[in-house]
Amino acid sequence: MSHSRIFDIISIALSLIIWSMVPYDTGSIFTEKIAENMQEYFFSLPYERVLEKEADIVGMILSAKACFDVRNNSQFWHRMNDLNEENEMPEFLSTHPSNINRARDLEDFLPQALKIRDECNCYKLPEKKF
Repeated sequence: MSHSRIFDIISIALSLIIWSMVPYDTGSIFTEKIAENMQEYFFSLPYERVLEKEADIVGMILSAKACFDVRNNSQFWHRMNDLNEENEMPEFLSTHPSNINRARDLEDFLPQALKIRDECNCYKLPEKKF
């Protein structure tokens, strides 16, 4: 049984309990709204963040196979974090990973991307100067 199906069963049971205590339509509407929001925050949004992380990694793989210099990919997300730090919504409310987590994920994947790039017989990258 899937997580969302279990959640549906639990939310129906809670709706029945609340409706038995407050037998008005407003109680039912209120519980349904809470259940919808909880399902979105606990199931939909985390899944969408996983898909976005996967898209970032696939983009890095394609860049490596196309012989681009993938060493600076994470810098984009660091800059985005610097520009939007005060306006960024908490990650648990977002469909996307936070900018800093995206940068960290790309940095973690960098050794594998460089290996993929080498396997494609790309030109040798110049030494990186900071």
